[in-house]
Amino acid sequence: MKHLKPIFAILSCVVLLVACEKEENDNPNFYNTEFRNGLWLSPDKKDTLKFINSSSMVRKGDYYEYEEYSYQIENNTLIIGTEQQTYHPILEVENNKVVLDNMYIRIGFSENSGTFIKQ
Repeated sequence: MKHLKPIFAILSCVVLLVACEKEENDNPNFYNTEFRNGLWLSPDKKDTLKFINSSSMVRKGDYYEYEEYSYQIENNTLIIGTEQQTYHPILEVENNKVVLDNMYIRIGFSENSGTFIKQ
């Protein structure tokens, strides 16, 4: 019986880790790192975000040349850059779609959010 307790403890840890990993993979939206990796395209196809891993991304499109950035998500905000950071509140997350605020230069009171869809 003494030898069974450590085995049960190890098995419990393994089951817990597998269950947590599966739960994260079953959540297909922008907050899931594994799901977020890949190409996200604006509906007009003029702007793209390509998430390479949990901390690197590329932005490319009509308004931006190929630009590599580091990023992080903190308190429902996408923070892009290292030295000069830009902050993009995450306004909406729905499966393969995300709406990010402050994505474009704003003139007056015009809208500057960007919608991106996972490809």
